[in-house]
Formats: sequence, structure tokens, C-alpha cells
Amino acid sequence: MKNGIATAALAELAAEVGERPQQGCVAYGVQLNWRSGTRAEVEALPMRIGDEQVSRGLRWEIDEPRQLGGSNHAPNPQEYLLSGLGGCLMVGFLVGASVRGIQIERFAIEVRAELDLAGFLGVRKGAPVALGGIRYVMHVQAEAGDAELEELRELAEAHSPNAMTLAHGVPIHGALARTSR
Repeated sequence: MKNGIATAALAELAAEVGERPQQGCVAYGVQLNWRSGTRAEVEALPMRIGDEQVSRGLRWEIDEPRQLGGSNHAPNPQEYLLSGLGGCLMVGFLVGASVRGIQIERFAIEVRAELDLAGFLGVRKGAPVALGGIRYVMHVQAEAGDAELEELRELAEAHSPNAMTLAHGVPIHGALARTSR
């Protein structure tokens, strides 16, 4: 155990995925239920890790600030997106440090991005809809040198599913299903 992470369990999982690749397949899902205005309640659906189903039972809300038509009761979708990236980078960094036996005393990560509302609102032809880029800074206090910590940062980014999804994009497929009253 290092930094609160069970490194022996991670090693066992890595060995199992190496021997049986299907055990490394993970499926995620969330369901959003609209409440009012820009507010929605989100529920984490059960995830599948290999052949194991994991019940999540987690709920949270999404909202926008008043300036964007919301009531400012919860983070907005972009803040959740940035926190998902930051969280994924954090996990990768801390797991990497723990596997290497590096004690982390303090860790924080700032993730920032900009958005041109003209694209979202459709008020200026050619205005980008996507975020204009994402920047992050890891603030680390640890028993390791700068070069080793930078290597951990680079590895955390290179092995982060969320970072690689944002950096390289994935197809999005949508459908509409009408519901009855």
C-alpha cells in the first residue's frame, strides 16, 4: 500500500489483463434526467469490468450559472468534463508514483479551458463550438526529483483514457427514442 493505493491488487489486475485481455474491457454509462431549466440529475449506471458487474449507486447534478440560463446549483457540463480529465490524470499520476514507491505528500491539479459562446449559441458563422484547448498544472509535493515527477506526469497523460479521448477524439453516435407519457 502506497499513497492509499493497493499496489499489490494493481499488479494482480495487470497480470490478469495481460493473460486474459477481455478482463481489461471496461464499460461505463450515465443517465441524465432533466429536472428543470438547465438542471439535470445524473446517475452512474452499473459498470462492467471484465466479466464483473459493479453497482455504482452514485448521483450528482448538472446546472449552468444564471448568466447561461441556469440556477447555479451545480457544476456545468464543461466543469464536469474538465474534472473528469483532471481526475483521470490524478489517478494515473498517483498510481504511477505508488507503483514506483514514491510517497506523495500533497497533490492538486488545476484544469482550465475557454469556450466561445458564439459557437454554442450559433450567432457567428464559423465560430468554434469546441473548447479552445485545455491546460492543466499539477502541483506536487513528493519525495522525488523534478525529472522523475515530470516523467510521471507525461506517463499519466499518455495513459489517461480521458486525456487521449480529448486529444484524439472519438466518434459520437446519437439516436432519438420517443417516450410515452
